[in-house]
Amino acid sequence: MAEDLSGWNSEIEVGETLASLIRLTKAKTVLEVGVFQGATSKQLIQALPQGGYFVGIDIEDYRTIEAEKAFDNANKKGKVADFVKESSLHALKKLPTKHFDLIFVDSMHHWEHILPEFKLIEPLLADGGLLCYHDSIHIADVKDLMTYAYSFGYNLLNLNTPFDRGLAILKR
Repeated sequence: MAEDLSGWNSEIEVGETLASLIRLTKAKTVLEVGVFQGATSKQLIQALPQGGYFVGIDIEDYRTIEAEKAFDNANKKGKVADFVKESSLHALKKLPTKHFDLIFVDSMHHWEHILPEFKLIEPLLADGGLLCYHDSIHIADVKDLMTYAYSFGYNLLNLNTPFDRGLAILKR
């Protein structure tokens, strides 16, 4: 019997919050690092306006059939949604700088990965864009990254989520 990994998904409230941020800020370009089963991806893609662009990166493709349909159906709704199956540390180097209005990160959570990943993500953020991290309350290395980002001039809003996992929203 296959192991149930659905507990690794971001809470539904995280996707709802991010989708609201997309609509409130009129974000047109969104990057998600750490797609997993694609539950949050679906919400982000749906929130994008017509002409919007979404990129989801994950080292594996665990997307559910529903999530794959959300990616495929984006084109029918005047949006583009791309899935990149590759390590974020490689894929991020190929993306355009100052391009993404909202970036959501929920990938590996250990310092040796998230610090170099942060340094690759930071140049991709458009002026005035939002950088969001999941698990910012209960995982020490993610908390440390938020302190690191704050020390470099980012404003930080840390929201509590169900199960005290946390969603950090960073903006310069």
